[in-house]
Amino acid sequence: MSERKLGFVGQLKSFPAGFWVANTMEIFERMSWYGWFTVMAVYVTGSVATGGLGFSTELRGTLQAIVPFFLYLMPVLTGALADRYGFKKMFVIAYVIMIISYYLLGQFHSLPGFVMAFMFVAVGAAIFKPVVVGTVARVTDDANSATGFGIFYMMVNVGGFLGPIVAGVVRGWGWEWVFVACSGWALVNLVLVLVFYKEPPGEPDKRSLRGVLDGLVEVLGNLRFFITVGVVLIGLVAGSVFDSLEFPWFSWGVCFLILAVWVIGNILYDKALPRGGSGRNPLARRMRCSNWRFALFLLIMSGFWTSFNQIFYTMPEYIRDFTETRPAIRAAEKIFGKSDAEDPTSGVASKMATINDAERREILRVVATLKSAVAGVETPGRELLLAIPRDRLDEVLDAADPSVAALFSKEALSRWAAGQEGDPFASRVASLTDDQLAAIYAGAEAAIGSGWRQTLERGALEQTSRTLLYSKVRLSPTELLSIVTQPGKDAETATNEIIIQGRQVNPEFIVNINALGIVLFQVLVSFLMGRFHRFTTMIVGMLIAAVGIGFSALAGTEGMIGMGGLVWIVAAGILTFSFGEMMASPTSQEYVGRIAPRDKKALYMGYYFVAIALGNLFGGILSGQFYGKLARDMQRPDLMWLAFGGVMLLTALIFVLYDRFALPRKSGRTATGT
Repeated sequence: MSERKLGFVGQLKSFPAGFWVANTMEIFERMSWYGWFTVMAVYVTGSVATGGLGFSTELRGTLQAIVPFFLYLMPVLTGALADRYGFKKMFVIAYVIMIISYYLLGQFHSLPGFVMAFMFVAVGAAIFKPVVVGTVARVTDDANSATGFGIFYMMVNVGGFLGPIVAGVVRGWGWEWVFVACSGWALVNLVLVLVFYKEPPGEPDKRSLRGVLDGLVEVLGNLRFFITVGVVLIGLVAGSVFDSLEFPWFSWGVCFLILAVWVIGNILYDKALPRGGSGRNPLARRMRCSNWRFALFLLIMSGFWTSFNQIFYTMPEYIRDFTETRPAIRAAEKIFGKSDAEDPTSGVASKMATINDAERREILRVVATLKSAVAGVETPGRELLLAIPRDRLDEVLDAADPSVAALFSKEALSRWAAGQEGDPFASRVASLTDDQLAAIYAGAEAAIGSGWRQTLERGALEQTSRTLLYSKVRLSPTELLSIVTQPGKDAETATNEIIIQGRQVNPEFIVNINALGIVLFQVLVSFLMGRFHRFTTMIVGMLIAAVGIGFSALAGTEGMIGMGGLVWIVAAGILTFSFGEMMASPTSQEYVGRIAPRDKKALYMGYYFVAIALGNLFGGILSGQFYGKLARDMQRPDLMWLAFGGVMLLTALIFVLYDRFALPRKSGRTATGT
């Protein structure tokens, strides 16, 4: 006779205090992580003048691939250590690391320092993740686990919802406050674990550290298997780094060829080895995958996470560069009132589209530059030279007197074009003599022809529009000119008007629709989905998510400084995706938690994070490559979103085949084959 299932209220009452403490800590940890990670793409690719780091899209994708990849790989070890040494000790270590590293993340602006701080953030998060999930798994059972993991996933998104809101508000004070806030949430968690957390029931793992490390291979395979797969993953990491740093001798074709040779070589080496290996040397034994069904399950789930991650990797940059969000601003103004014409920081709209001091100074600078460029004076000044696009400046300098052109090194021009720190270009322009300036404009006339001044003015307008875009302001050239050229309007007044008319909603607020939808509907969806087979729930969830992630392809394909896509379509796609996520993601975690032996919950959940690690690696690489080549270079973001939706759809179809052919055809089949 089957056991009677508890009702929803009964299940809520069945959870012990430790369950709720773990969920509370999850909220604050997610506030730290998503408060940072949701704005990372905008911060990393933003211009230095507006407080960003000035890195390329490809480098942004590489960073988001590599660091989270290691973050989600490390739980394989940290989960086993938690089983051995206790959950509470690991929580304390994690929070101390987070407090320090989140703060340091905002202090480094060079690539090496930034990567170091980001990696330490990953270490803290990697210690935390399997321990909190292992706590939930230990204090739930078959009768309430579906609802328990649904509640846990809702709490993940409560933090994921609140963190970006706080970050979106405080970055209006300055980017450094984002990192202070993230560090502060980790401090709150340290207090919670010291005061309220008690070790959950379950026998600790009595093995030595050597025994724990030896046990890491028992779920998936032997040392040869790990080395072979590990080199492939390291090769992808290295390839992403070489590509983003533009190594001249690197190409993805060469990378894949080398990895293919490595895999084929290992297969041929296996064929040459006798069965059972030779002696005790682990490298003289054939590769062995201990639990191929579980390994395949993790590989398939990595496809889900590859597509899932685009909400946080690609969407913020896409919203900034392509999406017209002023309709959302106008809707808020109709409800709550408009900003004061002389104070852009007043009104509710200003909280949705915060402009910090550095961004405002940059807007004021480019407005003043543009006013000078279009003032109609007979002799254009240095401001026009500062404003024109780099490709036009190359033409001008190539045609100018060589002694004058030599003042501007290629390095200086490259730094100027990328908005990087240490830019000597502006200071060199300021130091030009009148004769040198005249020589440059003579070169402009020779290179461009009689319409050289109009050409440079159009270039200045385009460059100004692009600079404003990185300061979260989007106006068409016509709108921009109509404000700048009004008689009697100084740069300060024009700047206020440009901010009020052109400011855009912070991307993190729109991306936050994902977390809001999950907060509102996750428990209900999990309760309803508890009636269905876990694999059915995951497959249907992936299909819905595929529709949602591809929905942005319909939002519009106009250029990077054009009017872009429609915010309502983008928002609808994010919300649709959220329902698919609500079905697939917590169900997959609950599934792994149920198949794991009770005394190895954290170890198995650590292995589940391998799928997320691969999804971060693949997702980050594809995000940088697709955004750079399809969205930025080809101006076809619709193709990019169709590709990401296709990845999710393909994952769902492979999962159907996995369920049909890979699992034993018997009641209660699982990915372990038992």
